[in-house]
Amino acid sequence: MTNYKDKYLLWFVEEAIFDPKYHNWAGGRMEIHTYDSEYAIDEIRFFTPRNDDWAKFRNGYDGKWVDKSTLDKVTKVIGEKFYLVGED
Repeated sequence: MTNYKDKYLLWFVEEAIFDPKYHNWAGGRMEIHTYDSEYAIDEIRFFTPRNDDWAKFRNGYDGKWVDKSTLDKVTKVIGEKFYLVGED
């Protein structure tokens, strides 16, 4: 049996984007859950064009239990690569 005590469960939740200039973008949050909490303990925002890099990244971590070092790595990647400001 897996020990989830020191692990974090990641869920990617997309939200509606109504601005037509961001038609093919993904926006929302990655929720961070712990085994002993009924609700998310934190969330990390993302806003990025939909592409193969995003799909591979999201699918690699969505619904997965990770340790603290992996959580830190995923959070850093989102901040550096998948939280982009759109061009006006």
